[in-house]
Amino acid sequence: MYDGGVIDCDVHHDWPSPDALLPYLSSGWREYVVAPTRAGLPCIPLTPTQMCPNPNRATQRPDSFPANGAAAASDYELMRQQLLDPSRIERAVLDYGHGMFVAANPNPYFAVELCCAANDWPIDPWLDGKDDRLYGAILLPTQTLEEAAKEIRRVGGHPRMVEALMLQASAGKAFGHPVYHPIYKAAVEMNVPVAVHVGGESTPLHGLSPMASGIPNFYFEVHTQVAQGMMTHVMSLIAHGVFEEFPTLRALMVELTLAWVPWLLWSVDTGYKGLRRETPWLKRHPSEYFHDHFRMTTQPLDDSPEPEQAIEIFKMFGGEDILCFSSDYPHWDGDEVDHVAKRLPAS
Repeated sequence: MYDGGVIDCDVHHDWPSPDALLPYLSSGWREYVVAPTRAGLPCIPLTPTQMCPNPNRATQRPDSFPANGAAAASDYELMRQQLLDPSRIERAVLDYGHGMFVAANPNPYFAVELCCAANDWPIDPWLDGKDDRLYGAILLPTQTLEEAAKEIRRVGGHPRMVEALMLQASAGKAFGHPVYHPIYKAAVEMNVPVAVHVGGESTPLHGLSPMASGIPNFYFEVHTQVAQGMMTHVMSLIAHGVFEEFPTLRALMVELTLAWVPWLLWSVDTGYKGLRRETPWLKRHPSEYFHDHFRMTTQPLDDSPEPEQAIEIFKMFGGEDILCFSSDYPHWDGDEVDHVAKRLPAS
């Protein structure tokens, strides 16, 4: 079993409470969210609710909440004890808990302000000298794409910011569409990959569904079919020729399952042979773009009846070369490194 160092590509740190973000908001927006009768606490939610709540009443493991009642994964010392030290973490990418959904705010101007504040907030408590293992992600307001590009250029030069995080297709189009080119141009300029985290459309405010053919009714549906939205983004990025336009762009796909990948690559290569006149800008088979530009995280690792079956699936699409470990800490269904190490060959 593998027992070496670990890079964790998906750790959901959080602010202790919403008021931690207030000092990073401009005075006008601070006045917008704080009511005089609430003793300085936010009265307008900074993050929207999800359309299908977890029936277990929480998406975080119970022991990840600090004793002072703050949010899960908001305490560095507890994270160190539960994840960083026992899991042999050498690098960990922090990509937010509640902060993942600030870009889903229906007010596009407020969404920009929230993303800027969220990107400034972790630098002092998490990234500046706290622990050399910790790195950050740049939250992007995908409603306002030029502003998202500005945010990459504003924060992307920080030595601890290592990815530009795309969560909601707030422009109403999959991520390959040319409207997103400002984001990719800025990411290439700043030499950071884009990371697409699954589940960004699971808030009802934009009328987007994370599932094909309609909005689901149960968390069980969302949790089981979580990869559908990601399939759409992967296909869109390839079909629109994003990697011909930006040949050095890299994309990390986070928290999406993996067993669907062989089918998609087989299907898209087959379709390309008969339909390539529709996309003349593609110079190679779609699967070649996939292998050269995409990386995918392990969590949630497909739990096949026999471990060998999942390993065979990974081999079918060359997964050995593109898998990146992720714990998804502190989510209730996260994967510990030894669990993954037992299910995959040490190589």
